[in-house]
Amino acid sequence: MRILITGADTPLGEIALGALGREHDARLTGAEPLGEAGFQNFSYTTADLRDPDQVTPLVEGIEAVLHLAPYQPLPTPDPAAEGDVLDRAARGTYVLLHAALKAGVRRVVMASRLELMAAYPENYVVDETWKPLPDATAASLAPYMAELTLREFVRAEELVGVCLRLGDLGPDPAGTTPEDAARALRHALMMDLAGRKYRWWLYQICSTERYRLGAAANAPLGFARSGG
Repeated sequence: MRILITGADTPLGEIALGALGREHDARLTGAEPLGEAGFQNFSYTTADLRDPDQVTPLVEGIEAVLHLAPYQPLPTPDPAAEGDVLDRAARGTYVLLHAALKAGVRRVVMASRLELMAAYPENYVVDETWKPLPDATAASLAPYMAELTLREFVRAEELVGVCLRLGDLGPDPAGTTPEDAARALRHALMMDLAGRKYRWWLYQICSTERYRLGAAANAPLGFARSGG
């Protein structure tokens, strides 16, 4: 399958490429220039996803998009740059979806963050039906805005949207291991939706019991934690 991976210049992008790069024909894009290490055999383009002229050639001939850019948090939030962070998440996702639909793409898998649910007490059994509670910061609001953009877009257009909420990559008590993140991305990319009328699918992927898998453990995603 010919896939576009956004956010390829992030740790999650590297995980996705390592897991899927040999299985699919991957095209990569990110916000920052990259060195050659690990990317010699792939096409990488620095792009601002808010610019249709930059996005259009990225999706030409693509069958599915792994939109990983919304997952990466802002490490040291700069109040002066928060508007730009939100704009990249919402408008960047919107422009990407329009270009992808026009190019004939029919599936977009997006990575968001489980931190949207962190405000609930730890003893609560939180699944995908609970309302997100983002902080009033760009780092927290940006992935949620990207989620909403994808959700409303696929409700109106003939495009499937699969949103995976991931925890921090690693052994954090509310985290998602790189192995589980890679497995979830693979399942979301290939999940069989034949005969299913829904186009919006939301899953939370946690490698611990902090967040129950809920719908993720069932068809059509059929995800299981490592060793679970």
